[in-house]
Amino acid sequence: MEKSGFQVNGVDRRGNDITIRCEGVDDKELAHFGGLDIHVKATKMLIGDSQNGMSFPEKEGDYDIGSKVVALYLNEVGELLRNLSFDPEYLDEYSNIDLVKMFLENELKNPAIAKVIEKDNAEILQERKEIEREEKEMWTGFVEGLKNRDM
Repeated sequence: MEKSGFQVNGVDRRGNDITIRCEGVDDKELAHFGGLDIHVKATKMLIGDSQNGMSFPEKEGDYDIGSKVVALYLNEVGELLRNLSFDPEYLDEYSNIDLVKMFLENELKNPAIAKVIEKDNAEILQERKEIEREEKEMWTGFVEGLKNRDM
């Protein structure tokens, strides 16, 4: 498969420069012109990887760090929903979290949206099973190595 990529250069909300560079395979399932699939993949990967940075704050006593990170992600999803709206000014009275709640209550009833979520959940489950299988293989190999060493 052909790899593609993108780079985003911007400024965070505090005025600090930030650059995000991504390379990978764009499946062109969401948008046939390309770009959107790899953007979603990169975002999902960043979200999934964020758990790796949460153990240190927990050790320092911030047991809410996971919930804080999730809340910030959901807040940004709400901002995305606001920006995708045909009339964002109409949504001024709603918080970003309210928009996420409305999305969950309404949009997931759309069969096309439900189908995308079902497919993604199946891929997540398959990935979990593969990771579990690999971990079992590594553990079995480790135990066998110990047994052989002791003989």
